Amino acid sequence: RMLHAIRYYGDHRNNMARIDAQFPSAEMLPELHRQQETPCAYFFTPVFFENECFGYAVVSYGSCPRSYDEIYRRWIGSVCRGFEMLRRNLLLKQMQEHLERIQNSKFAIAEHSYEALEPQEQQEYQLVTRILDKNLLDYHFQPIVRVADGEIFAYEALMRSRTEQRISPLSMIRYAAMQGRLSDVERATFLNVLEILRTHEAEFGEARIFINSIPGVSISDADSVQLQEYFRIYASRVVVELTEEAELKDDDLNRLKAYFDRMHIDIAIDDYGTGYSNVSNLLRYMPNYVKIDRSLLSGIQNHLQKQHFVREIIDFCHDNNIMALAEGVETAEELQAVIHLGADLIQGYYTARPSSAIVGRISDSVRSEILRFHQERVDGHNRKLYIAGKTNRISLSKLQKDGCTDIVIGQEGMVYKDISLIGAPQMKTGIHMRIEAGYSGRITLEDASFSNIKNRPCIELGEHTDVTLVLVGFNSLYDGGILVPESARLIIEGDGTLELNLNAPESYGIGNTHQARHGELVFEQDGPVNFNSRGKKGICIGSGAGGVIRINRGEFNFNINTETCVGIGALSGDVKLELKCCHIEADFSVTYGVLIGSLEGNATVSVRNSAVNHFGAGKYFSGIGTLHGKTAEVTLADAGISVNLRSDYATCIGALYGSSALQIENVTLKLTTSGQRALVFGGYDPHTTVRIVNSDTHANINSTLGKDTFAPPENFETIDGRQIILINGEEAVHPQSSNYILP
Repeated sequence: RMLHAIRYYGDHRNNMARIDAQFPSAEMLPELHRQQETPCAYFFTPVFFENECFGYAVVSYGSCPRSYDEIYRRWIGSVCRGFEMLRRNLLLKQMQEHLERIQNSKFAIAEHSYEALEPQEQQEYQLVTRILDKNLLDYHFQPIVRVADGEIFAYEALMRSRTEQRISPLSMIRYAAMQGRLSDVERATFLNVLEILRTHEAEFGEARIFINSIPGVSISDADSVQLQEYFRIYASRVVVELTEEAELKDDDLNRLKAYFDRMHIDIAIDDYGTGYSNVSNLLRYMPNYVKIDRSLLSGIQNHLQKQHFVREIIDFCHDNNIMALAEGVETAEELQAVIHLGADLIQGYYTARPSSAIVGRISDSVRSEILRFHQERVDGHNRKLYIAGKTNRISLSKLQKDGCTDIVIGQEGMVYKDISLIGAPQMKTGIHMRIEAGYSGRITLEDASFSNIKNRPCIELGEHTDVTLVLVGFNSLYDGGILVPESARLIIEGDGTLELNLNAPESYGIGNTHQARHGELVFEQDGPVNFNSRGKKGICIGSGAGGVIRINRGEFNFNINTETCVGIGALSGDVKLELKCCHIEADFSVTYGVLIGSLEGNATVSVRNSAVNHFGAGKYFSGIGTLHGKTAEVTLADAGISVNLRSDYATCIGALYGSSALQIENVTLKLTTSGQRALVFGGYDPHTTVRIVNSDTHANINSTLGKDTFAPPENFETIDGRQIILINGEEAVHPQSSNYILP
């Protein structure tokens, strides 16, 4: 902005001398943009005093241009001197404000005597004496939240009095300073907070504790010994908060920093943006954390100057390996703004209030917001949201035309909880759907299409949601699947089709990430669910660590071409899977693969009243069971199972490297394996039990293991049924017999 200080016209109209009229710098001068009847010439003269340029003096002689004259030169000299006087007055005002800040600092030593205090103040003075004498200090803990995952990173210990009459922390410090007892406050704060940490260590978990310190105030040698013992145990958990208002001398600051370095304790600068705050002072401290003061963050979404200043602070922090903490965040708008600017940590009433009880987790709704705002920053652009609930039918084509990027379902004030999203056949959108924490309802997808950037879900369920997804027509998801956190439940119904196209280095279809557990997944649909997966590592239904999966009916088609993949189950966790009344068609081309079960964990699998047709090609494979888990318990009943594996190390049913217990009843089995060490039942562990009741088995095995490809005789039992097993072209079991016969 430009300050329009003086305006003078020859006709004396609209003259002005003031310092509150402004105009945008881009305009340079408003008069230039006015319509003129005749041409005008303007002379711009920079206004200087010594080496300070204040702005410009502009003069126009109307339609008769002429050069500068003596009158103008004298006038411009007077203007320059006037601006210099104005500058000096402003500097004097700033110095006065600076002195007032020092005098009002929370660490300033009060010079008032006890007699000069008001009666109410004298009562507080005496109360502080009693608090310090009897150590009646208590502490509330306010969570500090990590932006990257919405989890609690640390707690700040905030001082409170354990007395019936309440007194503010600043008043306690003020009266302690009057009594010369700031060292008592310092000693009590550290020892009390660290003792709370010791007695409530499990409740704090791995979180750090931010402790406020009064710079320049030392404690006694005896207390220092006890404090160092605490530091020896909890140094990695403690962060000491310092304030720049203390303005320590270089020697004192260096001595303080050296002490914390020896103790391996991190430091944080508090209230940055006030008092003495500047980059040079920050360089003196070089802290591990910078807490950006609330005054800079209040209403920051509406103030570009604040945004610019805060962005520079955060950029400086990141350039110097310092974590930036936004302090005093009180609204969703402030939260979004500071996260978009790059803040690493958040503290404020909006995320969590201080509490005497140790809060283990912030609210799911706020955590969901933090994750969304963080993802917006990672994605590099803000997203345009559509808040669902005003109508029960939503046109995706209309939202696409309006530039919508996100549909949000489940916010407070929804008129309709059950929503239908209507698309059009073959219409691909760039829209992502997010379901807020705590939502419970039905969402119908009719010819709907969703997509997201790679490694991000197209449909994202919040914590503690209970969602029924009803499929109508043909629905498709591109470059992402459906995220179901561990606390949520997803039920899929309907006679429509759902097709998931997964194309990322690490992907999941319906479930959760490779490092997490998924919530309850229930499939009740009549239509098909199709998975097309390309990339390095993927899971179609499930997650990395596992969870509840119930497939009660439906058709499932898998077309997989990855390095590692699990069709239904888990990558590393144990699984207990129930499949019934379903039809599965699978074509896998992988290095490591499992159709139903777990790659690394134990597998308990039940398949009933179902048909499974699986072709797999790769290096290591288990059709139904586990590759590297210790045990596989597989029950097949009233089913038709066809497994064809072309893999060097493979088993059709069981644990390839663990023990297997297989129960097969009323099943038609068609098993084919080809490879160096290919098996049909069980694995390389001799602890394999196979019981086949009233079932027909046709197995064709080509393996260098020869007869060892089959389970040991004493662990193999058949009751009725027809068993035809060929090993390297030779009959191992007589077609008309249920007895095990060696070739």
